[in-house]
Amino acid sequence: MTRNYIRTTSGLAIAVCSLACASPAFAQDTAASQAEAVVPDDSLGEIVVTAQRREQRADDVGVTINVLTGSDLKAAGTQSIVDLAAITPNVQIKNVLANSVVNVSIRGIGLNDYAANNNPAAGMYVDNVYLVSPAMLSFGLFDIDRVEILKGPQGDLYGRNTTAGAVNIISRKPSDITDVQIEAGYGTYDSWHIDGAVGGALTSTLTARFALQTVQQGSGPQTNYVTGNRIGKVDRTNGRLQLQWEPSDSFNLLLNAHKGYDRSDVTLYKADNILTTEEDAFASQPRVSGAGIDPYMRLESSGISLTGNWSISPQVTLTSISAYEHFTRLHVEDTDGTSVRYLDATYDNSIDQYSQELRLAYHGDGLELIGGAFYSHDKVNTRDAFYSPDLLPLFGLAGLDTIGNTYRQRTDAYAAFMHAEWTFAPNLTLVGGLRYTEEEKTFDQATTFLCAAGTCSNLFAPVTNNYSTSNVSGKIGVNYQAGDRTLVYASISRGFKSGGFQGQLTFDPTVLQPFGDEKLTAYELGIKTRLFSNFQLNAAVFDYEYSDAQIYGPLFDSPVGVLFGIANVGDARVKGIEADARWRPAEGLDVRFGVGMIDTEVTKSVVAGVTQGSVLPNSPRLTLNGRMKYEWSLSDRAIADITLSGNYQSRVRFDIVRSPAEAVEGGYFLGNAEIGVSLADHWRASVWVKNVFDHLYRTQALNTSVGWTSQYGAPRTAGANISYKF
Repeated sequence: MTRNYIRTTSGLAIAVCSLACASPAFAQDTAASQAEAVVPDDSLGEIVVTAQRREQRADDVGVTINVLTGSDLKAAGTQSIVDLAAITPNVQIKNVLANSVVNVSIRGIGLNDYAANNNPAAGMYVDNVYLVSPAMLSFGLFDIDRVEILKGPQGDLYGRNTTAGAVNIISRKPSDITDVQIEAGYGTYDSWHIDGAVGGALTSTLTARFALQTVQQGSGPQTNYVTGNRIGKVDRTNGRLQLQWEPSDSFNLLLNAHKGYDRSDVTLYKADNILTTEEDAFASQPRVSGAGIDPYMRLESSGISLTGNWSISPQVTLTSISAYEHFTRLHVEDTDGTSVRYLDATYDNSIDQYSQELRLAYHGDGLELIGGAFYSHDKVNTRDAFYSPDLLPLFGLAGLDTIGNTYRQRTDAYAAFMHAEWTFAPNLTLVGGLRYTEEEKTFDQATTFLCAAGTCSNLFAPVTNNYSTSNVSGKIGVNYQAGDRTLVYASISRGFKSGGFQGQLTFDPTVLQPFGDEKLTAYELGIKTRLFSNFQLNAAVFDYEYSDAQIYGPLFDSPVGVLFGIANVGDARVKGIEADARWRPAEGLDVRFGVGMIDTEVTKSVVAGVTQGSVLPNSPRLTLNGRMKYEWSLSDRAIADITLSGNYQSRVRFDIVRSPAEAVEGGYFLGNAEIGVSLADHWRASVWVKNVFDHLYRTQALNTSVGWTSQYGAPRTAGANISYKF
């Protein structure tokens, strides 16, 4: 697919108002169920979102947004945010470092670094709380109301680092209606899960909701040829308690507290080790790999937030969101993929963050205003160690057995913002927003250490560096309401992701100088139209100017081979189109389809390892996703359903630094199926299969000091679920 092809297709898309932007699914589960109660089965019902910090019909929001309800997530078998990419066009979400660090790329823009101190390029929000580190994103999804994926820079209403976009994960809220839900399931590799939630009124002014999920798995698809054990055990449990107090119609408080842990196995690396032939005997077995010990992780997270809403008058509302998050991570792996002690890694992180946001919203006749201020403070402590007694002597470091690095990073971020929508003429709305941001980072206690028999010493004196930046970002756009269910919108938006410090191992303290901000300017034209009561089409074309791009890769040479790091590598251009459609052609039949096409190109390179003209990492040119669900009555009390879904992505490059052929993965298709029966609106039983055709595909390739390693996606799995709701 050439750029000329994209330009031609984009022009056609604009001309016929048909290619894509928004949402494979729609709105809140409660809103959807209410809508289905009052409209025919072949109607799509109403669509409600809160992407712009207030409830709006999705047809009226001039933003490219994919919305996935809790029902959609269940139907797709979604267990974590990594699974969201399979049901969203032009989105890549994958584990960067085994299975405990997540990278989110939207339209080719993302952070492929696995250091805990660097912020994602797509702002990740859970119940309106921003998460500062990619190490915090490997959580499970449970009792979710909806997920909203906003594409493109969100430089006014959202807090930090949104060059790629923003992902809002919104849990089900308490209500005064008694609600009990529970689901249990069993599947391949002796896996089982229990999800449960209960909610309702405690008093006339106080409601509550408690949700719990546990996921357990006894083994997995990989085998460690050193120990003989199966790898893939899962031990993950999360809980959430919400209390909502509403003493009057004009005031409410929502307390949200959560806690969870993950004590699962760490994925084995499939290695092509250049220093030994040990693994060659298993070269034809991609799910058989080596490790001196069975790798594991110990993740723990907890947090609390308090959200207050006060309707000062019918037109003015004040909102306050106060939040604290604590996260710890111990990740133990054998990076070299053999029994030889070349690169046995331990990553030890501790993260604390506090944030406070105040918003004042005005709703008037033809005018919407939202203004406010945001503050956050976070602290990241890291100690990474690589046990390498068989590797270090090869580089003249005989007698040493461990090499590692430590650092602490503290960040203070301040912002003031304003967003306005003014309907200045019939059917025409001008949209504008500005955000001023200041960010200060202190990177200290940073050094590389060498150890022998438990005694460690620093290679260089601990480094302290500071970085501060300020930025004005924002958006200007126009919405044209061509009909009750047709919106045409155009916008120019700008976002930035702050600079920082590379948190990887280095032998050169000068590398610990900060890298700079990256900036992205987006030009976008889109349409959202309800062509018929049973057919919704959303479409967009976009053009990005991406400057001072922060790219991670093997940028640095060292005495023990190439070392990874992050730096500003230059400028890039991204052009693309995407479409999303939902169709109910007959009673009981629901069809959804999404397509995304992007063309990325590095237009300017300032580092030797990145070639001008190369593509961006994690940016396949074509992504497709689809789902077809059919329901039919078995009796007055029983309904059967069958769901077929799948997704395709074209060739992708995991790493562009030095253009390695090993980092290229060919295109592939994954298909899934589920069959279920529902009884009396309370019970449901189903059987499911994921990756029906058992396709083998890589999700990541990583270059190390001892050669290339790969990670593979899950093989075919199957299982059964049973659920009850009241």
